[in-house]
Amino acid sequence: MSKRRTITLLVLAAGLVLGLPAAASAAGPVIERGRTTDTFADEFILDLCGIETMTTVTDHWMLKTYPDGSEVFHVTRRFESEDPRLPIEFGAATNFISPDGVETVVGTPIHLVRPGEGTILIDAGWITLGDPEVFRGPHPSRGVDLAAYYCP
Repeated sequence: MSKRRTITLLVLAAGLVLGLPAAASAAGPVIERGRTTDTFADEFILDLCGIETMTTVTDHWMLKTYPDGSEVFHVTRRFESEDPRLPIEFGAATNFISPDGVETVVGTPIHLVRPGEGTILIDAGWITLGDPEVFRGPHPSRGVDLAAYYCP
């Protein structure tokens, strides 16, 4: 093999070794995933309904963090009380967080289902958290007494 060809191959190999990590980091976000389950004394239900209960929350989530500092966080969750009179709360939402901290949430953050009755509340749409806050879509849980939905 000629000296010129050897040098050319070494330069190309070095470029690949040095260039691939940079290309990989520029190619996309860092992705984290998880699933959690937790059981807790539900103070929300105690304050709202006067019922002492233990509630189990299970969620699945994925966080994408981009090189510019922006993030996309997707979560699905289920809150289920040990008290069968209380509704099961489902939620699924995606949060888009810009590098400057403005957060937009889209999805169905509240979906209440009462066993034997079916869906009793769906709060869905699009919300931008900031100054000012912007709401789009049906958000029937805003500005109402939630006891009508959660309490037996």
